Amino acid sequence: MKAKETLEAAGIKVRFDSGGTVTHVKLIIIDGYITLVGSHNWTYTAFALNNEASVVIEDTELAAEFFKYYKGIR
Repeated sequence: MKAKETLEAAGIKVRFDSGGTVTHVKLIIIDGYITLVGSHNWTYTAFALNNEASVVIEDTELAAEFFKYYKGIR
């Protein structure tokens, strides 16, 4: 099952960039205050074998700023 389908089956809203713009960074915002941002693809190889860099930040203001960035409200 694809990651999107798995997440949606668990009740998690999934959105993608529009066709004209590509955000290469992986960005996840959980409950409006937990932000995960970084280079990881969500695969076994990325987590087990690659050198990747991602951070988890717990801050409502930062999560709101990342959400604005994602929505194109800069």
